[in-house]
Amino acid sequence: MPEFPWTPGEDLLEVQRAPEAGGAASTYRAFSATLRGLRTTFARLATEKPQTYQYPEEKTPVYPRFRGRHKLHKFEDTGLEKCVGCSLCAAACPAECIRVVAAENEPGHQVSAGERYAAVYEINMSRCIFCGYCELACPFDAITMGNDYELSDYERGDLIFTKEMLLADAIEKTPLRREGE
Repeated sequence: MPEFPWTPGEDLLEVQRAPEAGGAASTYRAFSATLRGLRTTFARLATEKPQTYQYPEEKTPVYPRFRGRHKLHKFEDTGLEKCVGCSLCAAACPAECIRVVAAENEPGHQVSAGERYAAVYEINMSRCIFCGYCELACPFDAITMGNDYELSDYERGDLIFTKEMLLADAIEKTPLRREGE
């Protein structure tokens, strides 16, 4: 052990270290920690029973902060879209799965409340990591993430959600089995 030119004093504190590894004391500590963990595990196994959900018929409740399917919103009173095509959601997306193409509102055909609107709004759900940054970046609360978690599909192209799909309500999934089967 190297010798230091100073000794512990008022401006320097001596650090207390754990006992040296090896020997009966360290074996006892490791064995007792293992037994405490096993006791906790076996206590949970004895008291908790397994829960089985019949999936298509019974849905598992999601946590309040769960981020699922994206949804675009409209103003309830006027019916105009809240999205003004600013592309802040696309800029904030780390997976680069959002594509927004903006167009100018025409005086006779007003689509959104601003000067522009999103002519094309697409989210590639196969690339989305459901981080919620698009929701946080939107200054108009035009896009939110709901609680729908059944987003699987058979074709990759079907996982690209268009503006019309995002404005519509979620499709209710039907059970694969009939009652009594």
